[in-house]
Amino acid sequence: MLHRNGITSFVLKTSLIALALAASSVTQAETGITDKEIVWGNSSPLSGPNAGYGPIGRAQRACFQYINDELGGIKMGDGKTRKVKYVMYDDAMEPARALQNARRLISQDRVFGVSGNAGTGANLGARPFYNSEKVPQVFIFTGGPMFGVKEEVEKFPYTIPALLAYNTEAVLYAAFIKDKFPNAKIALLNDDSGGPFFSKAFVKAAKEMGLNIVLHEEHSYSEPTIDAKIDRLAASGADVFVDITTPKFVVQALKRMDAIKWKPAHMIWGVGSSIGGALVPAGPEISKGIYSGLWLKDQADPAYANDADMKLYVEKLKKYESGLNPADQNAAVGWFVCNAVKSVLEQTKEPTRKAFINAARSMKQVKVPLLLEGITLNTNGAVDGYPIESIQMGQFDGTKFVPVGAIINYEGKTPGP
Repeated sequence: MLHRNGITSFVLKTSLIALALAASSVTQAETGITDKEIVWGNSSPLSGPNAGYGPIGRAQRACFQYINDELGGIKMGDGKTRKVKYVMYDDAMEPARALQNARRLISQDRVFGVSGNAGTGANLGARPFYNSEKVPQVFIFTGGPMFGVKEEVEKFPYTIPALLAYNTEAVLYAAFIKDKFPNAKIALLNDDSGGPFFSKAFVKAAKEMGLNIVLHEEHSYSEPTIDAKIDRLAASGADVFVDITTPKFVVQALKRMDAIKWKPAHMIWGVGSSIGGALVPAGPEISKGIYSGLWLKDQADPAYANDADMKLYVEKLKKYESGLNPADQNAAVGWFVCNAVKSVLEQTKEPTRKAFINAARSMKQVKVPLLLEGITLNTNGAVDGYPIESIQMGQFDGTKFVPVGAIINYEGKTPGP
């Protein structure tokens, strides 16, 4: 029989054990996820010279709200359906602010993961922190080749790109020029963020293919105008212009080219060729004839007027983020990224970040809304860290991009950086 002091001691010990067990279960629970909710984050350029990419984050917000309100959440691989609490901050695509946002999202908001963060430099600056905290930094809006190459994936396994690698895109553009304009004089302009990765690969491929680059210029985000650079490129006598910059500067380039009557065959990389975000603002007439590599369906293309995924995207974007233009391909990117995250979560068997990353690194021909038919997401651990390695070349007719040739599948062939 226990005496009063013994009973008190026994109750106290039992209570302490229960508290210890409770504390243990709390510490073992994965941050950012419960049985009913996932906390998800994004860092986007909502201001500054690269605000043209802001719709990526905003369209994700609309997509997750639609999923919450109309689908009841996302049914994950463990059988439980969870709603998404979406947190977004402005980084102006500045590396220092992107890192600051990463610290805030992880330590303050306690996110499970982030997606759709834009910019090569911004994502590079934050990558070590996300990985040290083992927080997924996925489907990021950059084609920086380092984000998918084997050695980098092994060092930073929690980071996964969304775009075709810039060096792959560059090789495909060079091959396209070799086929269509073999004797061209080429002018090349790139920005100082992701552009150098493209230009390095393009210059190398052009040399190997015997193409003639007559002038290569670079500009920084901080420059207010690139008019003088366009003037120098035009004066070079180039009849093919490879334009590797962001929507704001694409608009400037197109307007300046029109003003000085320079009319080369004009190619713009995928991240700068949004119809709604660059070509229409510059002027549909002066944008006619532009070539670009495509991987997403284009809302401005009448061929997709009755496409079920496109109709849903347009309807729900207008409902949940009415200030966005569905024709802006950066909004379409955000919608695609949200659905790519949803697809991976549906294959995540346990409510842990590690299980999520394992699912993201083992995608096999995953179809996601708004991807062009014939383009799917494929990954294979560290061996293949690039989800997209296919492209469709297209030419802008003033309203839409008209496909030129068949989809080029470069699966497993992305060259090293």
